[in-house]
Amino acid sequence: MRIPIDARLFGRGSYRAATCLAASLLCFLLLHAAAEAAQHPVPLPKNPDSAVCLGCHAGKAKGKHVHSAIAMGCTTCHAVTQQKDGTAVNLVSPAKQLCFSCHQKSTDKLLHGPYAQGNCLVCHSPHSSPWPDQLLASQQNLCMGCHVRSRLKINAKKRTVTVPWGVTLPLAQLKGAQDIGLNKALTLNHPVEGHPVTGPNKHVGNGAADITCLSCHQPHHSQLPNLLPPNLANETALCKTCHKNE
Repeated sequence: MRIPIDARLFGRGSYRAATCLAASLLCFLLLHAAAEAAQHPVPLPKNPDSAVCLGCHAGKAKGKHVHSAIAMGCTTCHAVTQQKDGTAVNLVSPAKQLCFSCHQKSTDKLLHGPYAQGNCLVCHSPHSSPWPDQLLASQQNLCMGCHVRSRLKINAKKRTVTVPWGVTLPLAQLKGAQDIGLNKALTLNHPVEGHPVTGPNKHVGNGAADITCLSCHQPHHSQLPNLLPPNLANETALCKTCHKNE
């Protein structure tokens, strides 16, 4: 494609600027034409080998913690179909149901909100992650990201909320999420004032696992209120697992 430039339209001193403008216009036209001609994502056979997919998406199978489904093949979760204008790649079932096709959904009385709604990707990567269980952030940051309001970025106009690890959700999706009221350092004051939520568990002794949200709560489901661990008679029994002689 040729774009003629007449310097008289711009003046002699503007010929270089006109040339740059024409070059920019040419790049825009070429990119626009390429975008219209491109197929999404690229032409693929109906049942491609995972090696074909990983030729472009190699990062999906790399990382400290890779989802075991990757080894099962990309078409375990993704369906490839041929259409008139190219190849389409979609999930094999709706996103909110897909995880439960392998991970059976609990029938416990109490389900954590995102888990109950099938919004697993609020907390987990479907492919790989630096954190165990393909979490999108450290376990403690995930819990505090929703349950410490100061860490949320709320867009009142769009009625959305962005959590610290970058996932943006409808504001309504966090309805009912409790602000646990921690101190400014996010280390104390839950479930009662002065109680630590992180750091060494001094009441249990040397070698004990550090205190985290999962010391007292299940991340997905429970038969007990507030997602307490199983096999407890009540909340007092939970306290006594650490405060045995008090």
